[in-house]
Amino acid sequence: MAAVKQIQCRLLYRSPSPHLQQLYTGFRLLQRNGRVRLSQQFQPTPVRYADDAAHLYDAGHAHLDAVVENRLRLHFDTHDAQEIALGELAECDFYFKRSYSAQVTESLPQQFRERIRPLGLNYRVLPDVTDPLAIWRGLTLSGFSRSTLSAVKQALDVGNRFGFQPRLSLMESDPQLTASPNVLFHVAAYDPYDDPQRSQDKIDDRISINETRARCIKLLKEELGPRFTGGFTASAFTREHYADLVSTSETTSQENYLRTLKSFPICVASTGLHGSTGWKLAEYVALSKAVLSERLVYDLPGNFARGRNFVEFTSPEECVSGAVRLIEDSALRRQIMQNNAAYYRDYLRPDALVWNAITQALALEAKQG
Repeated sequence: MAAVKQIQCRLLYRSPSPHLQQLYTGFRLLQRNGRVRLSQQFQPTPVRYADDAAHLYDAGHAHLDAVVENRLRLHFDTHDAQEIALGELAECDFYFKRSYSAQVTESLPQQFRERIRPLGLNYRVLPDVTDPLAIWRGLTLSGFSRSTLSAVKQALDVGNRFGFQPRLSLMESDPQLTASPNVLFHVAAYDPYDDPQRSQDKIDDRISINETRARCIKLLKEELGPRFTGGFTASAFTREHYADLVSTSETTSQENYLRTLKSFPICVASTGLHGSTGWKLAEYVALSKAVLSERLVYDLPGNFARGRNFVEFTSPEECVSGAVRLIEDSALRRQIMQNNAAYYRDYLRPDALVWNAITQALALEAKQG
């Protein structure tokens, strides 16, 4: 049997951001499976946004470039917001955007529109195998510091013997079709005034998100009683402003939260900052949950859709009625779980997400001649 040709990929990295960990894991898995020949290079070039996106002063951490077959430059943008980094767009061949908006893309000149593609759901997940490139990234980006030691330990401790990390094997699951139909919604609240540089629009956005989440929690508790578990993550802000809605479940650590999450077949996802699709939705899909989601603002690749992968709500009242529907309609609940398991395998698993971007770029290049 002829050997499968490996695709050459060179990462041009500048950040160790958790937003990028899914991509780093995907490239590492493709390398391990022999589908890519992987190298990397430190590139400290700052990400540039247009003047009208000055509020994204801290967004550069969420960007990564990859050069495929020594000719195609792929830019990955995993930031929450919909804005496009126009400097990066001008310099790349294809721009894969987490918070992809067709409306934003259509507002750009024709030659740029064709470069932008939806990347998909984003979450933090690490490989189950040692990642030598991650060790080198940590040393390059941090020097010999406490954060470097943490990065090295994270890359080496694939068995999680010295502290919990969201490894791939822990972050995926077949559908638990016979589990009791209980509902989980454990979520954070944002302090609108914890950053003096934040604009009034962004302050208002945080207030609106907090109030919507608070109303959902209150109504779910009242309607579902013991079938509902959740509330706000405990913090100084939530204790002061939402004391009666702070979660009492043992989810103070990520490990405990994941253990709790795995036992709930129905999970609620709400819109995040900048209208973003939060990490929780990706985690729910990876774990094959029946999802109850606030209306998605951004577009996803593949066939991910309301009614197929999630029940949609646009108000706290609809959130409650959707939860009741998923509890009572076992056929719908199980079908959504199975659909999400398939979507995870084809589009969300880190190696699938990265491979789809690479092969899509190569196919588009071939089509363009």
